[in-house]
Amino acid sequence: MTDPIPSAGETTNIGLPAISVPITSSADRPLSEQDFATISKLEDNSALLISTRGSSSGSRYLLDEDEITVGRDTRADILLDDATVSRQHAVFRRVDGKYVIEDVGSLNGTYVNMQRVDTQVLKNGDSIMIGKFRMVFFTKSAVITQ
Repeated sequence: MTDPIPSAGETTNIGLPAISVPITSSADRPLSEQDFATISKLEDNSALLISTRGSSSGSRYLLDEDEITVGRDTRADILLDDATVSRQHAVFRRVDGKYVIEDVGSLNGTYVNMQRVDTQVLKNGDSIMIGKFRMVFFTKSAVITQ
């Protein structure tokens, strides 16, 4: 079992590359060795969401297209099946090599780092809340190679 990620500003080395973004105790599920390995293997123009809360805790969602939809609708790219999630809740968009999350008129809102947002450019370690689901955003640059 892996030790939890240290508090903001610290790094750790557990035989894998260290994460260079602050991870706070707000995450319900600590990152696993497999999570670190997956992040380190991401392509330059892709990103990864790791679910830390909700029935999908531990799930990983690869962001590797220009537009990825999120919602309760079965046609959503990322299906979050819970009444707290709107059928068409949010969209991840790749713009100039960065990912942006946009709320598309959801009832309960989309949150980045506990702040309700309409549109937000994402950075490593951002906590995204959609309904009762919490996910953490990572790109390959989050991992320090040694």
